[in-house]
Amino acid sequence: MKNLLTSLYKGLFAGFAIGLGGFLFVLSTCFIEGEIGKIIGSILFSVGLFTVCTFGFHLFTGRVGQVFEEKKNKEFYFSLLSMFLGNIIAAFSLGLLCYLIFKNTPLYDRALAVANSRLNFDSYQNYISCFIKSLLCGLCVYLAVKSFNLNRLKLVGILLLVFFVFVFVYCGFEHCIANMFYFGFGANFTFFILVDMILCVLGNIVGTIPGVILFKLFNRN
Repeated sequence: MKNLLTSLYKGLFAGFAIGLGGFLFVLSTCFIEGEIGKIIGSILFSVGLFTVCTFGFHLFTGRVGQVFEEKKNKEFYFSLLSMFLGNIIAAFSLGLLCYLIFKNTPLYDRALAVANSRLNFDSYQNYISCFIKSLLCGLCVYLAVKSFNLNRLKLVGILLLVFFVFVFVYCGFEHCIANMFYFGFGANFTFFILVDMILCVLGNIVGTIPGVILFKLFNRN
């Protein structure tokens, strides 16, 4: 029970950190026009994952890959669920708080545009696209966290973390926790949020598998 509570409160901190990264992305793309704003926002988003890794917070997408690294006991799976709950509660709550503070401002309009871009499910191609983007995001996050942990607080580890985060944010890949922040900030409450969450979670999980394989091959050499 104690481990579950630990995963929950560390999951809350992790969700808040990822929400902060999402806020920095919205802030940058709102006030800096064009590709420059998107590039800066994508880089600044890495502040969220850097905070998670540095302080040892529990981020679902950063730890779910361990399932495929080695056999885990039941307690680990319950911890995953606990941290996931903490992640989505904190990210969505921070989004709602930002909505209450910044509604009727350009920041809200930008956040709503980001949220709506995640909810375009008018054809089967969009469902497939969402899953593929989620899969690629899962791979990027796994590689970012793994690279940082192997080179903890060293320049190469930090640069790799920033690089992989930049790739998934700039390319518009789907991160299940970050999306919850955008939905909260955009005050977007539709049925398709549930659809997006299911596809994102599945994609983020499956996306860690090629990352696990890559690191196992890397460690053999």
